[in-house]
Amino acid sequence: MLPLLLAIVPPYIGAEACAQCHPAQSRAHSASRHAVALRPANATLAALFGDRPLRERSGVEFTYEGDPRGMRVVVSRGGASATALIEWAFGAGAQAITPVGRAGSRYFEHRISWYREPGHPARTLGHPGEASGSPDQALGIPQDAATITRCFGCHATGVEPGPRLGNMQPGVSCERCHGPGAAHAAKPGHANIRILSGLSANGLVEVCAECHRGPADKPTPGDPANIRFQPIGLMESQCYQRSGTLSCLTCHDPHADAATDAAFYAPKCLGCHAAPSATDCPRASRRDCVRCHMPRGTPFPFLKFTDHRIARPGK
Repeated sequence: MLPLLLAIVPPYIGAEACAQCHPAQSRAHSASRHAVALRPANATLAALFGDRPLRERSGVEFTYEGDPRGMRVVVSRGGASATALIEWAFGAGAQAITPVGRAGSRYFEHRISWYREPGHPARTLGHPGEASGSPDQALGIPQDAATITRCFGCHATGVEPGPRLGNMQPGVSCERCHGPGAAHAAKPGHANIRILSGLSANGLVEVCAECHRGPADKPTPGDPANIRFQPIGLMESQCYQRSGTLSCLTCHDPHADAATDAAFYAPKCLGCHAAPSATDCPRASRRDCVRCHMPRGTPFPFLKFTDHRIARPGK
């Protein structure tokens, strides 16, 4: 009988180890929203949800308080109640923060999220609008192992199927995109790390689509909700399909937050498109291509997204 051969997976070493050789990228990343895409729940999260109970029209009441292990939520209606521990806060808070906890051994996405635009909690995106049948149901939507593993896998680093979180590093850090770094740290070289700069434009977009969603996720054609998923819109655009070189990295530094100044993006557009005349584009003098060709949309309450289809106005 042949001996059983086990693949040895290089371990994760953490962003601090990467910073020793890549200090500039590390400084940018540590200040980015990617770095805090997942955080342990704590009293700070409980404070966002307020010190007074939240009440839905159905009579369901949510009460939050800090807990040494996270944030405790009590859901009650009439004489019935349900209690659970919120362990994780998903989202950097640029738009929202969604709590995730466990009821027994199963993870659930909490029915209530905190939204930055109004500055208060409201129903989590995708949760039913009708009243919950019981306090247990009002805690949120239970997640199967595959779904919650993907959730953690896109908001953290080193997540193993299950999900097993023993080696997890909260937040999207270097090794989430470049792979485990121990072998590379021991002997730096391109052969033992995932080098993204050598990928094609399509390859780069597919890397981002691992979490930001792409065509492989089978979106509904024409669904306004697709604006949430930037790779889907970008890959539908004529700019992407005709250029052969346009990718997410054309406009965005993957180690830092996306720029919010429209003037930053105009030179990116003019790298392929000749500067329009005043008769062609009334905004040419303002150097603002994004306002018309990549407008912001609000397909859901309190959430705004930039349309990456790069369409002509009215098309």
